[in-house]
Amino acid sequence: MEMSEYMDTVLRLFNIDQLITPRVVKALQRQEQIDDLFEWYEFLNPLPAFKELAAHELKQAVESTALAQMSDAEYAGFRQYWDRLDPAQQRQYLCERAGLPDPEHDRDPQ
Repeated sequence: MEMSEYMDTVLRLFNIDQLITPRVVKALQRQEQIDDLFEWYEFLNPLPAFKELAAHELKQAVESTALAQMSDAEYAGFRQYWDRLDPAQQRQYLCERAGLPDPEHDRDPQ
């Protein structure tokens, strides 16, 4: 799931690194922990709601940080490009920018 060089350049123009706050990093790490638990449970998984909550937490963290740090015009432009990425691509990109492990490492697509 490789992001295009064009999309990477556009997101860097919006200074995407300003969105890598402790709150966003914590949300990314929480998703990684839940993914690890998902793998451990294999067949009978009692955690689907946690996975959805963690994804929503990350989305809220990114959006609230962007709103706080960007002008209205910048935020609108950022969302126009950010929303073109699916949530897995967004997460992977944020992990890369935050220096965290690739969330797709050694995982089977679900």
